[in-house]
Amino acid sequence: MNVSRELHNLDDCRDLARQLARQIARQSKSVLPITIGLVGTLGAGKTQWTKFFAESLGAQAEEISSPTYVLIHRYHSEPIIHHVDAYRVKDDDEFLELGIEELFDAQQITIVEWADRFRDLMPKQTIWITLELDSNDPSCRHVTIENLPPTLSSV
Repeated sequence: MNVSRELHNLDDCRDLARQLARQIARQSKSVLPITIGLVGTLGAGKTQWTKFFAESLGAQAEEISSPTYVLIHRYHSEPIIHHVDAYRVKDDDEFLELGIEELFDAQQITIVEWADRFRDLMPKQTIWITLELDSNDPSCRHVTIENLPPTLSSV
């Protein structure tokens, strides 16, 4: 299932992240593992969306940041979240060397920023979230969620 939304401000972004997080939390035993692929240009809001999502699942705000230089952050949430930033990853081999396949198989949520760079290596059931800047309104984002499982369709 695909969903499109406009996010006019940070509250809209927070609401969308919370909606998906709540649905996953309610059904975590039956829907894990989950992989979310985030797509968007620099400044589109990928890390901000992840922060809202992770906080909704119990992660502490101060532990959530862009993993650009560390590449992978683990958040102590329920369920556990691994946040991967593939921006600086050079190629498929380096992406696999991160141990990404083990993350994809674990009973947790794996969020990959810049996932479109490694689309062929992402799990078939990846939930794709694309954030696009609105050229007329810098605070507005167009969001498309693709491959949303039917059990999570009320986002």
